[in-house]
Amino acid sequence: MTTILSFVIVLGILVLVHELGHFLVAKKLGVKVEKFSIGFGPRLAGFKRGETEYMVSAFPLGGYVKLMGEEPTEETENDPGTFSARPVSHRMAIIMAGPCMNLILTFILLPLVFMLGVNVPAFLNDEARVGWVMNGSPAMEEGILPGDIIRKIDGKTVGTWEDASTIFVSNPGRKLSVTIERSGAIISKDLVPQTNESDGGGLSGIVQPMVPVFGGIKDGFPADKAGLKKGDVVTAVNGKTVTHWIEMSNLIRESGGKKVSLTVKRGDKNINVELTPVLDEASKKYVIGVGYGEKTELKKFGFQDSIREGVDKGLELTYLTFDVLKKLVTGQLSIATLGGPIMIAQATGAAASAGVAEVIFLMAFISLQLGVMNLLPIPVLDGGHVFFLLSELALRKPLSIKTREMAQQIGFVLLILLMIIVSFNDIRRMLSF
Repeated sequence: MTTILSFVIVLGILVLVHELGHFLVAKKLGVKVEKFSIGFGPRLAGFKRGETEYMVSAFPLGGYVKLMGEEPTEETENDPGTFSARPVSHRMAIIMAGPCMNLILTFILLPLVFMLGVNVPAFLNDEARVGWVMNGSPAMEEGILPGDIIRKIDGKTVGTWEDASTIFVSNPGRKLSVTIERSGAIISKDLVPQTNESDGGGLSGIVQPMVPVFGGIKDGFPADKAGLKKGDVVTAVNGKTVTHWIEMSNLIRESGGKKVSLTVKRGDKNINVELTPVLDEASKKYVIGVGYGEKTELKKFGFQDSIREGVDKGLELTYLTFDVLKKLVTGQLSIATLGGPIMIAQATGAAASAGVAEVIFLMAFISLQLGVMNLLPIPVLDGGHVFFLLSELALRKPLSIKTREMAQQIGFVLLILLMIIVSFNDIRRMLSF
């Protein structure tokens, strides 16, 4: 019940904010608004003020705005208050107001998340001891080993993992002089962090210590079927002792789908479990369906720091959103990775259980997606209407009604097809096909 209620409230607010953008700008520019509805479907209650009917409708998932003269076939008798009679600049502003309101909401909510407090990895406050070195990474090429302790980078003293991570991430492609301590000896290395394609940050290949402890078990996956539990610690894979999460993951992925044997410590007992990894369609890697049990700490930020962190996080999420869209279009990412309303509802329910800050963050993230997706040049979306207006500017006349109607029908079919695909993905995940 919490999941359904949270989903309805979150999605309802976001769609309502979107429609409120259209409404406010239309009113400001003098375009007549016939209806402003909270919810869809049959009218439950409402009142009329001026030319606008304000109402509450049966289905509370968002709302809608009906502008006078927005449909090409409407008879408006050249009324200057109609949408179609306004200049392209006015119509463009009204259409863009919806997505822009979602984007603005994102950058309002994210600083609030940091003020309330975010859970950050506890290891960031630990000594910068190397737990693992990634194969083929700059750190491996320079001979940095697990157990090394990072003491300085470019002459700057490194006290914690947060110090080291910040320097590596902020210096992609730049040679860094790294001073490490190994068995009491001080050694200097030159390291050039690679550029992370997903966010542009630097990647050194150095990973913090990560005890292979399960933080979560996915329903229906091999680990769940084998009876593994949250808090279990893997000590060996196929008889080989493991001390790091990545070491354990690599051995599972290298199984090629063949049965593996895990030695697991549960409390004071050691148990042996055999299970067969499955191929994850999103990552194309063999998995058993477990998540890392990372320890976290609640960290709160001051007003100015919250604004800075919120804006940075918003820009990062915006970049990642467009990067995912690019990879979907180019085929680098499978459409099977997309989620639909069921996945959103599950995520909303999980966030609601975790706390207020998590709900606000999820709301900000979905608002960003809603804003960006609505800007895509697909007929029936706001971006499609913007495309029509740009065509009108270029041709110096509106596209024909027949052309617009045909384009909108195609766009509607594409959206329905997308909804079917993402809903199928949701169901497939639930059933663990």
